[in-house]
Amino acid sequence: MEDNPDGVPKSVISHSLDPVERFQRVMGWINFMYMSDKFFIATNAFMDLIGEIDVWLSDIKEMEFTKDVSYSKFKIPDRLPAKTVKEIRQIWYGNAYLYQKRNRHMEILDQRIIYNPFTKLRSNETILDVNGKGSLPALMHLNPRSKTKDDTDPRVLIQEPLRFDVAYDGFDSDQLSQVFGFKWVFADGEVQMFNSDEQVMTSDALVMEISREAYHKIIRLLVMEFKPRRYYVYNIITNILKTYRRTIDLKSLQGIAPASDMVASY
Repeated sequence: MEDNPDGVPKSVISHSLDPVERFQRVMGWINFMYMSDKFFIATNAFMDLIGEIDVWLSDIKEMEFTKDVSYSKFKIPDRLPAKTVKEIRQIWYGNAYLYQKRNRHMEILDQRIIYNPFTKLRSNETILDVNGKGSLPALMHLNPRSKTKDDTDPRVLIQEPLRFDVAYDGFDSDQLSQVFGFKWVFADGEVQMFNSDEQVMTSDALVMEISREAYHKIIRLLVMEFKPRRYYVYNIITNILKTYRRTIDLKSLQGIAPASDMVASY
């Protein structure tokens, strides 16, 4: 969209009532945003699209599309796959959990993301409390409010507070003072906020500015969980709409009903 000086758009994208055409337009824009490195904008739009498709599926389930499978072996479901949609929403909106297994030197041996906090723990495995709630931060809240590229600031400002010991994991008390500026400044000198590594690792303070290292570790874990689920849901939606379009066209040719009458209303 190109904006006039007064902020009124010169052009807009029409909102088609046909679900297939609308999906094509919306996904075209979403994919363009992904290719333009606008991950958070694109993902927010994709999550809205999932909700729209789910509502639309409940609208058309009375049309009995599944009875005619001669053209395609794919059957239009009543809803999108519930487990995958639930997990992708937990990743984006929050409520996913990170389980870690560490050795006696506190080195990470294994870790996995869990979507049910009551999942049985494996040997020497614990839930990593990242945000004071026991869960990982919502991926949508990791949209940085500060520069993350070509910037010398070692911190990243996010939109959800994290535990201090997670946000600055791996840095000792001297590094926190010298690199990140965690020190008290008085007229007669400066004093470090933390005097030992134990104080750092036992701090339960919550902070919005976190180290770049912690930011990239957490977002990498969440994106690795999110992407395969996005691809799977996208593929299901594509199959649904292709089957819907073919069925509509077939019924129209057979004179069962005009294609326009088969478009669900919103």
